[in-house]
Amino acid sequence: MNAIILQNTAKNPIKATDIVSWLLSHGISAVTTKELAVMLGIPGNHVRQRMAPITKRNEIISPARGLWVPVPYEYRLWGAPEAIYYIDQMMCYLETDYYIGWLSAADILGASHHAPQVFQVAASKAVSNREIGRSRMQFYKRENVGALPVFRYKTQTGFVKVSSRAATMLSVANDMSIVSGPDNAANIIIELNETEENIIIEIAACADKFPISALRRVGWILERFTDCEGLDMLAEISQHSDVKLSKLSSYNSYSKRIDKRWSLDINERIEPDV
Repeated sequence: MNAIILQNTAKNPIKATDIVSWLLSHGISAVTTKELAVMLGIPGNHVRQRMAPITKRNEIISPARGLWVPVPYEYRLWGAPEAIYYIDQMMCYLETDYYIGWLSAADILGASHHAPQVFQVAASKAVSNREIGRSRMQFYKRENVGALPVFRYKTQTGFVKVSSRAATMLSVANDMSIVSGPDNAANIIIELNETEENIIIEIAACADKFPISALRRVGWILERFTDCEGLDMLAEISQHSDVKLSKLSSYNSYSKRIDKRWSLDINERIEPDV
């Protein structure tokens, strides 16, 4: 928070009953326990107790211990704003790099014909799952969070980081269990291909950030279910690997149905519904 605001409120403490409206009127979307203590003119170890009745009225939430988010009036019947409202502030507070991914990224990118029931986030450190209001938040620790291409998506409180279209394609192909299986992964990949211009160069540029099986699955799905052009580039990249053969579905054992172009064992019948 701005140091001048803290200085002013330290001289003229705010009543606990007024703190939420004050924060919202000043465009402040999150504060720490330490900042609240200064603003209220109380010791830090008294903040949680002072906030208890306000929390019960769904006027403020604490998505991480020591962090507080004032709840705009329109979200109070839900118990909290949607996770996208405060995810950036929360991850910055936790000093953890992140991006919104998988089903949640696909939804933001306009490629999810079924609204996701969970809010999925890749994190550079282990973060526990949590349920706040209507939001069920799932966190997946990933080593390459900072290396993947992302874009900044504008929200009511600023911006959040979302995996790019190509990175989302490869992510859902790599982690089919996270997106409800191979059929839904194929649905998302097909829809993402239709949202903008040809995506092949983007996929090729970030393919080395994923296991080769992800690239092979994306290429095979695009070739089989879309009219995407330029797939020879991806097919060639998919051959340059020490892994000679990948499985279309990680759930099943190897079969004898081999697609040599993609070095892929077609061990599952995929039936997308888009």
